Order: sequence, then C-alpha cells, then structure tokens
Amino acid sequence: MNRVVVAFIVYCFFHTPVSGQSQPPSRTWKDSTGKFSIEAVFVRVVGKQVVLRRDDKKEITVALAKLSLADQQYVRKLIPPMPRQLDGRLDNNLKCVDLSDMTGQLPLDVVSSKKILRRSEAWEYSTWKPEARKDDTVGYPSMVRNDRGKNPDGKFYLYYAHHDPTSGIACAIADSIEGPYHKLKKLDPSRDHSMVLVNPHSPGKQGDPSHYSSPSLVWNEDAQLWFMYFHYYNHFHRLWEEHPDYPGGGNQMTALATSPDLSSHKWTIVKDEGSDKVNVPKILPVLTTTKKAWMYGTSSYHAIQRLPTGEWLAFLRGTDAKGACSVGFARSQDGRKWDLFPENPMIRPTSGKDAQLGIYRPGFIGYLGKNRAGKHKYLVVWSESRIGADVPKMRYGYTTDFVTITPDKRGYAKWPAGDGLISPWRVKDKLYLFAGKYLHVMQLPTFR
Repeated sequence: MNRVVVAFIVYCFFHTPVSGQSQPPSRTWKDSTGKFSIEAVFVRVVGKQVVLRRDDKKEITVALAKLSLADQQYVRKLIPPMPRQLDGRLDNNLKCVDLSDMTGQLPLDVVSSKKILRRSEAWEYSTWKPEARKDDTVGYPSMVRNDRGKNPDGKFYLYYAHHDPTSGIACAIADSIEGPYHKLKKLDPSRDHSMVLVNPHSPGKQGDPSHYSSPSLVWNEDAQLWFMYFHYYNHFHRLWEEHPDYPGGGNQMTALATSPDLSSHKWTIVKDEGSDKVNVPKILPVLTTTKKAWMYGTSSYHAIQRLPTGEWLAFLRGTDAKGACSVGFARSQDGRKWDLFPENPMIRPTSGKDAQLGIYRPGFIGYLGKNRAGKHKYLVVWSESRIGADVPKMRYGYTTDFVTITPDKRGYAKWPAGDGLISPWRVKDKLYLFAGKYLHVMQLPTFR
C-alpha cells in the first residue's frame, strides 16, 4: 500500500459484517485523485465509511467520498437494501410504515378500535402517593414482530409501560396482530411480573419519582440487535444542569437498551461510564436534553425509525423549563449517536389561535414514495393538546426534508390518540395503530 493513502484512512472499526453478504473478491481500490491505490477486499459500510481488509488481514476504514467514482459505484452495488417484506414494502420492524402505494390521502378516521391493555399487576399502580393509584396510566405501546435475530418465533411483542413511579418496561405477546395480547406473567405464572426492564427503585416508595417509560423499538439490521429506546428520571438532574459539559436540565432523558433475542426477555441498558456523578441511575442518555429552550427540561416520548435511505430518524418531543412541549427531529447513522436538526423545533406555533396548544406528541412517520422531483416524500403524524385541556388531537403533515412540513388541509384526524408515540404496523390494505391502551384499524386507499 502506498504510504500517502494513510492521509484519507480515518480509523479502524470492528463491527459485525452485513448479514447475508457474500465475500467479494480482492480488487485494486483507488482514491478520487487516481494517485493512490491499495489491494483489498470490501468488508462493510459503516455510516459514510467503507471498511476494507488488506492482504495482511488488517482492516482499514476509508471515507466513501474519497474513493474513485468507479469504486463508489462498486460499493453502492454491494450495500444490501433496507429489509423489505415479501410484498416489496418496507419492513414493518423498521417502524417507518410504507404507504407508498396509497391512491389517496391517509384517512382521517379508523374502522375499528379496541382496548388491548388493562392494569392488572401490582407494579402498574403508581407509588407516588395514595390518590395517584386511582389513575390507570398503563399504555405507551410499541409493537414489533419477532421474526429476526436469535430465536425468532413469528409472534407479536407489545412493549408497554405507565408514566407513574416506579414504572418499568413490560411485554405482552400475541399470535396475531389483532391479539389478544397476553402479558408475560400470564404466559409464565412463575414470573413475578411482566417487566423486561425493572426500575432500580422498584417497588418504590411514596414521593420517589423514579420511572422508565415510553418504549420505542426498532430492528437494527446492521448490528443484528433489537434497539429499545425509553426515557428515565435522572435523580441528579440539578448537578447535570450545573455541570459545564452537560446540556440542558437533564431531568428526563432517553436511554437505549439492546437485545439479540426478544424471546429471552433480557435487555442490556447502555451504561454511562463517566466519572462525574450527575446522572443517576448510571445510564447513558443517547438523546439528552439540550441548551436550546425547546428541549431544555426533558428529552422523552421519542419515536425512532429507520428511513428507506437507511438513515435513522428520531421524531422527538422536547419540554422547556415551563413544561411547554414541542416536537422536532434528529438523525443518526447507527442509532447511537444523534445529531439534532439545527432548525428544531419543527412543529410549534408561537402565535395565532393555536399558540395555546401546549402539549405536542410525536406520532409516527410514513413513507409516501418519491415525488416528481425524485425526492423521498414522508407523512408526519403528531398530536396536539391545548394548555389545561389535554385531549390529544391527531394532525397530518407532509415533508421531503423534515424541515419544511406542510399541514394536511383537512384538519384534525378523528381517531383518538393517547400519551406517547403511535406504533404503526401495515398488513395489506390495513394499517394497525397502537395508541395508548388501544389498537385502531384503518382501511387504506390502495390498488387491490
């Protein structure tokens, strides 16, 4: 290898190779100037970097943009497409629901709704104070199908929580998309509860605000892992706020847990290895609060998905110091390190008749195909509530860049939302929407 080529080698990675990728032959790689070359085998793509393996078995990483045009084209042919279903639509477990074959707009109403979650276990009751136990806040559903990873059984796994101390994240399972969904404790009476993530303060005590809530699950094809995002309460948020190296108020932030095997019900929370005691429990917040006012207080209730381009998109809810909620976006190449859109927040009127809308919640993202200019077009669904009257109403909008969002002129949708995200799942011409305690079914206008 020519020594000068080191100038555009960034660093070495050791990642799991792309699943199902056959070993390409060794070839001569050149940089964009044509002056430098190397004999190597293509291994994988990590973000915008290409990993190559030399004859001496050493792996090197090169920026895709610094390779010759021919090499760039060669790499793009080797990159596996985003997983798709047998009918050609985007895989539901990527959580960006494929609506590209709709012949009209997304309906404003659903054809049926049914309650699928009910409080039945001791941990599902608030430990905050006695009167809080009267409120059943169980919900926050996120549904995936266990058809990949280790030990896939083809069943539907519904993750849920409540938003009172000391909630954890629990799981219920069904044989079909419409249920019934049976909690883990019912399926296995030897279990103490249905939680797969237990809050370290559980079973809690009066006045302790600890909780895990608002799960958002997505399949990570590159890492062959299930990713579960959830938010948690940081007991040391005042120290976080006062620390010069940590952004925002740090009250509630979004964490990540991973699992290679849903059926094991074992999850590994990504831990904070820092020495400063400003984040308790010691969880690594992958989506933190910010110095920006719109997400200064909390970073929670996020909906995470992968777009057909392969990019990760976080549909975010931020809360300011006064409790007003806005929604915005962040992007990532690996689902772990995120960059907020500088234009955030995207959806938050500050004047006019809607200025008193104080509670915004991310719903879900739908893929609408390419427009006439060849750009990917997306449906953005969110909910709005007025200050002092939290009755979420669903709104639709359209975008190609998640910066400019054009609201649907038809106004509010007629189907009821709930607290937290909306978890979508597409089967033929039916769209299943998990919201709060309910499963809504929508009839889609498509070619049949």
